[in-house]
Amino acid sequence: MGFIMSIPQWLPDARFYQIFPDRFHRCEGYGMLTEGHVPLDPWDAEPTRENFLGGNIAGITEKLDYIHDLGCNALYLNPIFSAATNHRYDANDYFK
Repeated sequence: MGFIMSIPQWLPDARFYQIFPDRFHRCEGYGMLTEGHVPLDPWDAEPTRENFLGGNIAGITEKLDYIHDLGCNALYLNPIFSAATNHRYDANDYFK
């Protein structure tokens, strides 16, 4: 017999907003995701595959009202771990 998992009660009514943290919003002075690793480009720089803009968790928190006003009540974050790329799917430390 396989593992049976119940669906959380809130899930069927969830409206997700997916966030690519590096590009979403940067709150200055709060735990830059790339702090000490790579230089950050100015926030208004054109995004490229190689650059880091420095969006962070504090920036997401700052925009929760905006996301709620869009009708979303759940978040899906792209990876947030320390990594050599801005998309962070290549995490080099799952504790940073």
